[in-house]
Amino acid sequence: MESELHASLKRCACAWLRSADASAVACEVKTAIPHWRADVGGWLQGDAERLHAANSLSRARVEALAQHNDGTSALFATPADPVEALLREAGAVNLFDQADHAPGATAVRRMMERVRTVIVECKATRADFLSDRADLDRTAAEHARLRARRDRVREQLVTRWEPHLRREGETLFAEADGWNFERSRLASVRAVDRDERLAREALERQVKFARMARWRIADRLYLCCPGGLVKAHEIPAGWGWIEVSRGALRVRRAAPDLGSPAPRRWRMVLNMRRARP
Repeated sequence: MESELHASLKRCACAWLRSADASAVACEVKTAIPHWRADVGGWLQGDAERLHAANSLSRARVEALAQHNDGTSALFATPADPVEALLREAGAVNLFDQADHAPGATAVRRMMERVRTVIVECKATRADFLSDRADLDRTAAEHARLRARRDRVREQLVTRWEPHLRREGETLFAEADGWNFERSRLASVRAVDRDERLAREALERQVKFARMARWRIADRLYLCCPGGLVKAHEIPAGWGWIEVSRGALRVRRAAPDLGSPAPRRWRMVLNMRRARP
């Protein structure tokens, strides 16, 4: 269940993107990372320098820009579909002069040269922020260490004290038969299994910020939080920072241009287009 604070942060982020003349803005946008959705996404034609100009919005301005946003569908800058215009300008049309919505790689690159994508992740609580900011390299190294430790303990203890867990007859050669390590009842084995599982879950769930930046799923990534929730040194690498206080918005740190690949830009544009009412 989404909190009112989180919903208000999303409305502020949408208002900010609209103030920068984004061609389209939408909430809950599918990303190139499976099962991950961006709280707010948008795309702009040209460069993204207009984001720097929109470095603050008053509460009244935020409310005026967000009043038509219900958080369920995309908002387009004009009544006409901007994707259609991109396709026609790139020459991606069929024999009937209709836009080809499955253009080739060359047409996609040509279109995406003039498009910049933006993702804003909204964090309403300190715990929610901390749950996604783990360092990817450090977490991966810790998981690899614990996995190697688990495998070593399994080999040393299970093969000696629980020979009945061997899957006999599985292969032609007995020495190649596998083991049902997960069925071990030894306390030491269960402990290292638990440690490895927790480290794996952390690698899957707690490195969202780092993976989004490393995979360059958008050209610019922003974190939107209430005032006082985070400190400047805690902002993840590759991310910008938007702070919302009493309904007003201020960009505390501009996001670097990550240079998202053209296919990922195109996928995000299409995902937003599917959200069109």
